[in-house]
Amino acid sequence: MVKMKVIIGFILVFAAGAAQTQEILTLDRAIEIGLSNNYGINIAKNSQQIAGNNATPGNAGMLPKVDVNAGYGYGISNAHVTSISGVELKNPKAESTLGVAGVNLNWTLFDGLKMFITYDKLKKLEEIGDLNVKISVENTLARIMAAYYDIIRQQKQTAIMKDQVAISQFRLELAKLRFETGSGSELEFLKAKVELNADISGLSSQNTVSVNSLATLNELLARDVTSKFEVRDTIIFHYRLNYDSLRMGMKEANRNLLLYNRNMEMSQLGVKSARAVQWPVIGMTAGVNYSNAQSEASITNYNQNFGAVIGVTAYMNIFNGLNLQREYRNAKISYASSELEVKQLENQLDAYLLKIYNEYLNQMEMVTFEQENVALAGKNMDIAKESFEVGSISSLQLREIQKNLLSADTRLVEAEFRTKLTETALLLLSGKLIK
Repeated sequence: MVKMKVIIGFILVFAAGAAQTQEILTLDRAIEIGLSNNYGINIAKNSQQIAGNNATPGNAGMLPKVDVNAGYGYGISNAHVTSISGVELKNPKAESTLGVAGVNLNWTLFDGLKMFITYDKLKKLEEIGDLNVKISVENTLARIMAAYYDIIRQQKQTAIMKDQVAISQFRLELAKLRFETGSGSELEFLKAKVELNADISGLSSQNTVSVNSLATLNELLARDVTSKFEVRDTIIFHYRLNYDSLRMGMKEANRNLLLYNRNMEMSQLGVKSARAVQWPVIGMTAGVNYSNAQSEASITNYNQNFGAVIGVTAYMNIFNGLNLQREYRNAKISYASSELEVKQLENQLDAYLLKIYNEYLNQMEMVTFEQENVALAGKNMDIAKESFEVGSISSLQLREIQKNLLSADTRLVEAEFRTKLTETALLLLSGKLIK
């Protein structure tokens, strides 16, 4: 018996002692850490930053291109030149030099508005990058919240198991007393001891599950998985969520639906771009060039030029195997498919929202129902303990009532946890999990 008390005390003191030296990690603080450290979010942010850097008029081809060039050359040749006038030049070691420099501008003035379409595409890609960041944030936030509430669930379950051990300890002490005084059987005493051992084993396993749930949250927060902390043991629910409000929010703010809409808009721009390439391309060129040539291998041994040039270019594809028409038709088909994908997702989200909302309502009712059951089971347990002390009920009856209390407590904890998960899922679906 002494050994049994030592084991129980070790389990309880270990759990309590570890908690005394640990910080309390609030949900807000966990979210703050997670959103700051999470690898997936930071990767998505980097991709979004690249998309933002690319969304410029210059990258879309709307700005002129200016090039500067310069060069210098030196050569020796065996020259033999005869001009029409009969002048002859022979120089076996004729030296020559050439220096050039220039500034040239090329600017596309009209390309069927393709450059403007390209710029719109780049802006859409920037928006898509921003949505991907928000989707990553939402999903990470939902996982952090689920892991945080799971810790609360496991802590509550641990407390339930501790109460079960205390009840079994009470039962064992009475069974031992009755056996020693001759008013009870050894069988009842041994059975009480075996069942206490089972409860202690269950508590030990539950402690392991509870500790592992801390590691899960630490992993999501992208920090040392051995970091010690405590969480508050209360799950707070929102006021009953309204289905119509959630559905309206989903239509307007669901990030995945917004992403599909942006992809559809990209496909629409693809149709415009495929049409634009069928128009002529008109451009302007301008430049200032300088050249200086000196040569002993030529009758004209010095030639220098400096001046400006400006011109207009035009290009239009007349026929390329009907590929432009094919690309245009394919772009229209892709756009039609993207429209169908948006409608398909809307339908899927509608069905998912309705299912989750029905489950949410059911879980809310279960919480109320199980709270009443726990109160009744607890009161029944108090009466049973008093009855067992005076011998009005058997050890077997007490154990059965004890099991009923355990079952009621566990169902309540599960109902609270599932209610919070469905609530989080509804807020995620409606785009209200983050602002």
